[in-house]
Amino acid sequence: MKMFNRLMTLKPGSLVEGTEAMVDAVTHINANTSYDFTLWQSLLGGPIGSFGVSTMVRSYGDYTDEVARLYAEDEAYVAKVDAGGAHLAGNPEDSLWNIVHAVGDMSEVPNVMSNVMWQMNPPEVAPSIAWAIELATYVNGIGGAPVSVSFSQWGLPNYIRLLWAYESVAAFDEATTAVQGDPGFVERLAATAEIGTPRDMQTGLIRRVL
Repeated sequence: MKMFNRLMTLKPGSLVEGTEAMVDAVTHINANTSYDFTLWQSLLGGPIGSFGVSTMVRSYGDYTDEVARLYAEDEAYVAKVDAGGAHLAGNPEDSLWNIVHAVGDMSEVPNVMSNVMWQMNPPEVAPSIAWAIELATYVNGIGGAPVSVSFSQWGLPNYIRLLWAYESVAAFDEATTAVQGDPGFVERLAATAEIGTPRDMQTGLIRRVL
């Protein structure tokens, strides 16, 4: 299974109208395709006004065909996309992630997710994924939050990502405080020195809007 992501940032002063336009467009595409998109608002880790949309896809080819059909046949959808685009600070950025491992039940879209991702040199990718899988299992045993490990080669080459799912921001705060205070977690972070040096490491917290 793969996850498609699109990241967007609203212009200053467009938070309310821009959010309404994105909700309108995402609601429309969910009603008129076989995909179930989620709209996220960034709380930590991105510029103020950052949003994202995501959906699970089995075939990226089938996904692009269905979206292309919508653009070609659905004038209402095109109008909604244009209306939302008028509020963006720049062009959106897309990425495609292959989910390689999951710990815990992630069958339902959570209310809140935390994100850690980093880029590695090609020879370091395989050991980094193995390290991330072991870390995900260990951290799940402490904080209890479901977590997935994914890898991107397209859009964000050689990136590895951990996504944790939470019921609320308070649950995120409680779980991450417990994890960060655990000696085993600190030891596992130190062990990354044997793998290589991550580049462009990013962390973030997002909350579901739709």
